Amino acid sequence: MPGTMCPTRIHSVFVAPELSMIVLAHNGREITQRCVDSLERSTGPTHEIVLVDNASTDGTAEWISQTSHRSVLNDRNLGFAAGMNCGLAKATGTFVVFVNNDTVFPEHWAESVLEAFERVPTAAIVAPAVTKAGNPATVRSEPGSELIVFEPFGHLPSGVVYAMPTGLCRRLGGWNEDYLVATGEDLDLLWTVWVNGFDVVLDERVLVEHLSEATRKSRSDMEAIRVRNLEQFLDRWITGDPAPPRMEECEPSAFESNRRHAAAGAIWLRRLVDARSAADETIESLRRELTTSRGSRPTSVLPSWRRIWSVLRKQ
Repeated sequence: MPGTMCPTRIHSVFVAPELSMIVLAHNGREITQRCVDSLERSTGPTHEIVLVDNASTDGTAEWISQTSHRSVLNDRNLGFAAGMNCGLAKATGTFVVFVNNDTVFPEHWAESVLEAFERVPTAAIVAPAVTKAGNPATVRSEPGSELIVFEPFGHLPSGVVYAMPTGLCRRLGGWNEDYLVATGEDLDLLWTVWVNGFDVVLDERVLVEHLSEATRKSRSDMEAIRVRNLEQFLDRWITGDPAPPRMEECEPSAFESNRRHAAAGAIWLRRLVDARSAADETIESLRRELTTSRGSRPTSVLPSWRRIWSVLRKQ
């Protein structure tokens, strides 16, 4: 009928945020709150925060459920890799940032990291500098001014904070869940990135405060897990089994060449680990000799240190 008003259907259009920050927690409510507060305060570009709880028992899960952020509440501790993958599955941002919950972010960190991806189009991972880490490659005492492209299979930035293009991260398979707790899976992700011809970049302009291992200090079996995971990593990349995924951007010939470089890098790491293990055993033997000397002059000190030197020279 003329003059009849027809109802208008309004379609909402989803606009993906630039960043999805995934914060994984297993207990540590106070440090997790501090981390999230810093992200809320310092992140300028459009973003979302995805909070993943691995069966905390100290009220962390209850606090997360009361926030306005997206959340994943696991009923058991899935470990670092699987927990981060839960967040990755929920992320809607163009870039995803994997965040240890014992970190504090400075102002304008996000703008700097996004600009790093623009300046290095081949980057699959951008890692900020941190105040503490198991590997010194990214440790700084103050912010710098450089973007550093790491040599593949050489410098190994610890996975305290990794930013990645979300789609590429998913195609690479995310975090390898075969590694227990939180050790070894960052090396595995780095190797997977490098065999596909992508770069890993350190953004020295951003310095993230890192408490370091705040959620793992209570575990008495961490050293055994670290050794197991490292052996698993070395076995995989030396033998090539299981094979890493090849991205379509990487030509098959380049991929196979990179896999050979990856194997060589893993072999070098194994030699270094074996050398350190042998040296540790010799040092322990020296300690026992000194202990049993019971005040007499320890004449075996020099031969013991010669044994250490001979072990290292053979590697």
